[in-house]
Amino acid sequence: MNPPEWLLFDPLLRVLTIMTILRSPQGCPWDREQTHKSLKSQLIEECYELLEAIDQEDPSSIKEELGDILLHVLFHAQIAQEAGKFSFWDILDNLSAKLIRRHPHVFGTQTASTTDEVYQNWEKIKKKEKPHRESLFDGIPLYLPALIKAMKLQSKASKLNLDWKDPQGPLSKMQEELDEIKEAYGEKNREKIKKEIGDLIFSAVNFSRMLGIDPEEAIKESSVVFEKRCRFIEKELKASTLPENPEDLDKLWEKAKEIYP
Repeated sequence: MNPPEWLLFDPLLRVLTIMTILRSPQGCPWDREQTHKSLKSQLIEECYELLEAIDQEDPSSIKEELGDILLHVLFHAQIAQEAGKFSFWDILDNLSAKLIRRHPHVFGTQTASTTDEVYQNWEKIKKKEKPHRESLFDGIPLYLPALIKAMKLQSKASKLNLDWKDPQGPLSKMQEELDEIKEAYGEKNREKIKKEIGDLIFSAVNFSRMLGIDPEEAIKESSVVFEKRCRFIEKELKASTLPENPEDLDKLWEKAKEIYP
């Protein structure tokens, strides 16, 4: 089933028509079976693929991944429209209204000359929009990556003055938690070890936040370097006839660190 020729001149209507066809009885069996819930994991995967394309500064990949994310928006809108809930056009109307409402310094009479002023106005507007939220901590997404969620919780807590005065506080806390991990490990108490490791990571996130460092980016960069070193060692071992004894591996690791500091 092909869309009418006139749709070829309107990319948005064209892609909306294609989605409608895919979900129709004459469309694709896989597309017809999907639900809001079944698409959740794929949407998350597409978001991470977009982040990777952005880090690689690859315009072609960024364009493709943005298209994949837009596909999910269209997919969810089509599913909702079929259920009589809302349509893609309702999404656009809602977004337009929100952008205007949350930028009174652009579309209204308020003023905001700095990013901080914009943020303060934004928070006040959101509070009016969601009066049912009783706590500062309401609205933090359940499915955020753990490090990002920890950072958001700490930022909210700082508004209640539940924060360290300077980075030395969480730095000292990290040492305290490390000592407690050693103690728990000596006791062979698995649950206690798990708790103390969580506390250590939470303190490290706090330290990162106070220094203006994104802990998610920091661990990602460390993981990239670790993978490069491991791939180098793997390649060296495949090309070598030497036995994989600890001494040789230590030497290769030091060499890998020089190449990938």
